[in-house]
Formats: sequence, structure tokens, C-alpha cells
Amino acid sequence: MKQYVKIHKHFVLRFINLLLIVCTCLAYHNIAVARAENEAKIEALNQKSGSWNDGTYEGSGQGYGGKIVISVTVENGSISDIQIKEAKNEDSAYLDNAKKIIDTMKKKQTAKVDTASGATFSSNGIIEAVQNALKEAKK
Repeated sequence: MKQYVKIHKHFVLRFINLLLIVCTCLAYHNIAVARAENEAKIEALNQKSGSWNDGTYEGSGQGYGGKIVISVTVENGSISDIQIKEAKNEDSAYLDNAKKIIDTMKKKQTAKVDTASGATFSSNGIIEAVQNALKEAKK
């Protein structure tokens, strides 16, 4: 009987240790997610209306196949349009996939967005070009 209690005692202690580890991981994950959401909100507020001078600005960035030139239109201090003006050497499949981030930039009113999966270099070129254009529009 003593061995039976001893075996279960070790099992219970190990189970409690496992529960503590899982709870700690979940708590850390929740804190990290909340922090990321707060940082995104702060960044969005910093980039909202009135952050830029109205007008159309050009910027360029290095994509997968070379230089990407972007035109960014700002109306009422907000990004209203982003157009790709030139991407001569870009692979069309990568560029088409990377274009998805343009809508995200317009919605979030920032160039600080995630790259499109499967088109990282082209996405980075678009992001860099928009950032350079928005530097020209800064108040």
C-alpha cells in the first residue's frame, strides 16, 4: 500500500508541475498578444489622419527582380490610393501576390504591414517604396 501511495504521489506532483508550466505559457502568450495589439493601436493612431500633406508622392524600393516604383496619393492627411507605377523586372506571380498588401496599407494607414506569403522580396520592395513616398509627404 505504501508503494501505491508513493507512486501516485510522484504522479500528482509531476502533473501539478506540468499544469504550472502550461499555465505560465498561456499567461505569457496572452500578455504578448495584448502587448502586440496595443503597439499596433498606438502605431495606427500615430499614422492616422493629418499625418501627411495632401498630394501624390513617389517612392521606390528593391523588389525580387529589381526596382519597384510606387505612387501614393494622400487626401485629407490619409492614404487614399497606392499604385504600382513601375516594376519591370518583377516576376508577375510574385508581384500579383505582393499586391495584396496594398489594401492592408490603405486600411491600416501605414506601410508597416506583414509581407505576403510567397512574395516576401516583392512585398518588401512595395513596403520600402511606400515608406519612401510617405517620407516625402510627412508634415
